[in-house]
This record gives sequence, structure tokens and C-alpha cells, in this order.
Amino acid sequence: MAKKFESSIKVQSIKIDTVVDHPYIEHGINLSGTIYIEGVHDDESIENIKLEVFKVRNELVSKIISKHSIELVGSVASKEMQMIPFEIMPDERWIPDGVEEVSKLILRTTVLFENGKEFSDEDEIYFDIEE
Repeated sequence: MAKKFESSIKVQSIKIDTVVDHPYIEHGINLSGTIYIEGVHDDESIENIKLEVFKVRNELVSKIISKHSIELVGSVASKEMQMIPFEIMPDERWIPDGVEEVSKLILRTTVLFENGKEFSDEDEIYFDIEE
């Protein structure tokens, strides 16, 4: 179950990758990683990036159980690549249902551009309640 988490959004020359440190999260550990932004030019400004965690029940994505928003201040154009670390603390909503030992979750990255266009990508992560 230790597959690599992959979330990548490519819009014209802009590439936004979300890299999760550990896609299999154990009890007491935070979901952490880095968002990499490259190829942004002055006329293509990113307004914000949203990370949302959804719980999967019976192979269906259910409600949002966690949300993290990152607002970009200033221009990214002066740098080749911008790296934005993130950390999301699991809570009781992440706990597996019933007799399950592991929760299957979806981490969705959504990028909103200043022109109103929105793009997203997602992949699976897992939360294990066993200490």
C-alpha cells in the first residue's frame, strides 16, 4: 500500500506538483509535503492553491474532512521554481469507519488563477489509526 502519491497540474507553461512526504499516514503523524510551482510568468498569476482531504467510503468519495488554503503573495516570476511546504493535522474525521483499520482518503489540489480559471488533480493517501 506504499504507492507514491502523484498530483500534477499542467496549464500551458505552468506546472504545479503536489508531493506528499508519506502517502501512508500513521496515527500521531501529520500529512505533510511540498507544492512545487514552475513556469509562472507575469501574465499568468496564481491567486491561490487549495488542498482538500476527502474520505472514501464504499469506493465513493464523500464529504471534505479537511481543507488548507494557500494564498500566493507577490510574483512567482522572479524565481525558476517556488516551493511551498504544507502540513495538515488529522483529526477524528480521518479515523476509519467501523471495523476498518485504515481510512482511504483523497488529497485534491486545486489551483485558482487570477483570471478565474480553476484546475485540479488528486490522488489517494491512507490514514492508519493503529499506533
